[in-house]
Amino acid sequence: MTAAERHAMLTAEDDVLLRDCDLIMQKGTGNGGQKINKTSSAVRLRHRPTGIAVSANEERSQFRNRHIAFRKLRYEIALQIRADDFSLSGEAFECLPAPSPSNHARLIPWAAALFDRLAASDFDLVKTAELCGVSTSQLEHVLRKFPQLWRSFSEARNRIKQNGGVPD
Repeated sequence: MTAAERHAMLTAEDDVLLRDCDLIMQKGTGNGGQKINKTSSAVRLRHRPTGIAVSANEERSQFRNRHIAFRKLRYEIALQIRADDFSLSGEAFECLPAPSPSNHARLIPWAAALFDRLAASDFDLVKTAELCGVSTSQLEHVLRKFPQLWRSFSEARNRIKQNGGVPD
């Protein structure tokens, strides 16, 4: 998938992204009392082109859970799908300042671009910081600011260490 195709997916409206997804409504678990057993408020999405599946049952409202599931799907696409046409000599990328955690329209494409750079440097913080023109501690601080990004980064780095320094 090219960077432009991925960007289009990450910034598409929910209805456009839904065309490539299987949408399953199911009864949720957790808070909600008796209502939880009467309505199908949980939402599960499977993105057919990437095989990524997410679910949301945080809210009692199916509408709200659907919105949350689409946001989770975009995050997972950004963190897992690397651009085939990415090159280090490509367009400039501003690592800092990091987008606001509440600005998903900017945060998700930014995370995808950052993870392209991390993957290109085998998830080495020092090399990636050099690529981004920031210090290693600044890059680590930015990643830790977003727990989901830090968790995905740590998992990828650990996979590389387990493979003897060879990326997947």
